[in-house]
Amino acid sequence: MLNRLLSALSTFQRRLAHVDSVPQFALLGIASGALTGLVIILFRKVVEVPLLLLTGGPENFEGLDHIQRFTLPIAGAIALAILFSFLKLEDRRVGVVHLIERLGRFHGHLPLRNAIVQFVAGTLALLSGQSLGREGPAIHLGAAGSSLLGQALHLPNNSIRVLVGCGAAAAISASFNTPIAGVIFSMEVILMEYTFAGFIPVILAAVTAAVISQIAYGNVAAFDVPVVAMHSLLDVPFLIVLGIAIGLLAVAFGRMGDAARPRGHLATHADRWHHDCSDRSRCT
Repeated sequence: MLNRLLSALSTFQRRLAHVDSVPQFALLGIASGALTGLVIILFRKVVEVPLLLLTGGPENFEGLDHIQRFTLPIAGAIALAILFSFLKLEDRRVGVVHLIERLGRFHGHLPLRNAIVQFVAGTLALLSGQSLGREGPAIHLGAAGSSLLGQALHLPNNSIRVLVGCGAAAAISASFNTPIAGVIFSMEVILMEYTFAGFIPVILAAVTAAVISQIAYGNVAAFDVPVVAMHSLLDVPFLIVLGIAIGLLAVAFGRMGDAARPRGHLATHADRWHHDCSDRSRCT
C-alpha cells in the first residue's frame, strides 16, 4: 500500500513538470485553497476573540477610553520591538515584500520560521491597534502554507510558484470574501503573468477558500462599499487628468526608490541568493 502511494506521488510530481498538467494543478489549487482557508480562519479567530473581549467588537478601538487608546498601541509596539530584537535578520522578513523576494530569488520556497513570525507579529500588531490591516499577514500566511505544502511533497519549482499564487489569492478571498479580487491580485502582483496552467488553480484556490471562510463567517462582504457612478460625461476629462497625475506620481515614486537603493550591496546579495538556490535543498 505504501509503495503504491509513493509511486502515485512520484507520477504526480513528474506530471507537474509538463505544460499539459492542468488536472494536477487543479488538485493543487483546491488543496491550497482548503489549507489557506483554515489558516486564515485560525488567524482571524486568534485576533478577533481577544478584541471582542477587550473592545466589545472585532475592531471597536473607539470604544476604549483615552488612556487605553494611548497605552495599547505603545505596549504593542514595545512588544513587537522586543520580539524582533531577538530574531535574526533573515527571520524578520515578513509580508508581501518578503513573499515577492522569495518568489523571485528562491522560486517561491518560503520558510516556516518567517511564517511563524508573521503569525505572532501580525496578531500582536492587530490586537494593539497598529496602523495596518490583516491583508499583508494573511497573504504571507496563505502563500507560506501553500509553499510549505509543495515543499513537503517535493514538487518541482514551477509547481511551488503556482502554489504561492494560489495561497495569495486564497488568503485575500478567505479574509474578505472576495474571490475575484484575490485572483486578480495574485495574477497581477504575485505571479505577474497570465497562463492557462496557472489561472485555473488560482481560481479554484480562491473559490475553495471563500467557501471554507463562508462556513465560519457566513456569506457577508467584509466592507460595505457604496455605489460609485458618473453623474455626467463632463466627469470624463477630470478622470483622464487624474489618471495621468497618478501615473506620473507612480513613476516618480519608483524612480525615487531606484535612486535610493544601494545597487552594489543588492547585487552582491542577489548573486549569493541565486547561487544558494541553485541547490534546491538550500532554497528553504
